Amino acid sequence: MNNGERKGKKFTWQMACMLLLVVLATVVVFAFYRVMLRFPYFQYVMYGYMIAAAALILTYVIYNRGFSRKGVTVDMLPAEWSEAEKESYIEDGKRRMRRSRWMLIPIIAFVFTFGYEAIELYVIPFIQEMLSK
Repeated sequence: MNNGERKGKKFTWQMACMLLLVVLATVVVFAFYRVMLRFPYFQYVMYGYMIAAAALILTYVIYNRGFSRKGVTVDMLPAEWSEAEKESYIEDGKRRMRRSRWMLIPIIAFVFTFGYEAIELYVIPFIQEMLSK
């Protein structure tokens, strides 16, 4: 592979903006979650986060029809379909993926927050216990 040659997509301003939005959303979601740990009604926030994350993930998967159209080529579709139907089917899958991309921003923020919480609650105490023996 030459120096100027790269596999995959090139990093664009749109990707940079999406990355910035993911980081910003993660910081906001995580900071609010950590601040709410100090208050007695923290469980309501935790359950709200869980419900929001589950709803977003289910909506994303259902809207994209279980990702059943991802990677489908014209050759894979039934022969009795016209070329227009095949192209429409493939384009609909691509359009759905593009239109639902925004849902990944809060999903990633919630997953990071819950992942950090799980590490803090289970992994770190386990490691500390193993090291203290």
